[in-house]
Amino acid sequence: MSKANLTGVIFAVLSLIGFTYFMVGGTHFSIQQWPVEAYQGLVFSIVWGMGVSPTIGHVYSALIVLTLVIVSFAIGHKMARLLSNNNSIKKNS
Repeated sequence: MSKANLTGVIFAVLSLIGFTYFMVGGTHFSIQQWPVEAYQGLVFSIVWGMGVSPTIGHVYSALIVLTLVIVSFAIGHKMARLLSNNNSIKKNS
């Protein structure tokens, strides 16, 4: 696994942790229950806010989480590649 891919995975995991904390950081649940509660809170917000069926709410929530992971990975991967290119340019100069 390249350094850029590893950095992308780290960014994706950190973004999921940040999203989870944002959704349920102030609740009384234990930390082990936070991911499930964050997802269920997102489903509830979509179902209640948009008035769609719970099945559609789960699909939308899954797509939102998937998009968050993909975009975070892409940002981390791109940043690692830019930083490694900058370092190789400085070394060659």
